[in-house]
Order: sequence, then C-alpha cells, then structure tokens
Amino acid sequence: MKHKFYFLLLLILLFWGCEKTNYESTGTITGADLAMCACCGGYFIDIEGTNYRFEKSELPAGFTFNDEQMPFRVELDWEVKTETCTGFNWIKISKIRKL
Repeated sequence: MKHKFYFLLLLILLFWGCEKTNYESTGTITGADLAMCACCGGYFIDIEGTNYRFEKSELPAGFTFNDEQMPFRVELDWEVKTETCTGFNWIKISKIRKL
C-alpha cells in the first residue's frame, strides 16, 4: 500500500512540475531584409498573413539561428513597436521557439 501512495505522489509531482508553454502566434521567419534605407534591415517574419520585421539582436536569450536555416516556422509572443518608422511593421519578440 505504501508503494502505491509514493507512486501516486510521484505522478502528482511530475504533472504539477510540468509547465505547458502557450504562445499567442505562429509565424515563419523568411529572411533578412537586405534593403538599404533608413527604416530597413532586420529580419522578415510572416505572422498570420502579415509581414513584420524584427531585430535579431533583440531576440530572447538562448534563441539563435543562422541565415542558412531560413525559412522556418516558430511560435512566439510579440508586440508591435511604436517608436519605429511608420508603415514598416517592426515588432519586439518576447518569447519564441522553433517548431
């Protein structure tokens, strides 16, 4: 009887310790923006049919990629940056992972 209790306790602790990570969007990082203009640069990401730009240097710690891997799908949490050039759809990514 004691073994069943410990087994049940272990299962409860395992499920309690598992964190389900939910992301608000899915998208595809499609490539670098190589245009030469004041508001250009960064990388393109398509999120639900809309193209945005983001800075690789502003990605959360631990998330890396190289240009040869593109395009690839991701899940992410993000918000539109308001202090950038109008009409260029820059975003700040707060959480991201590859699919």
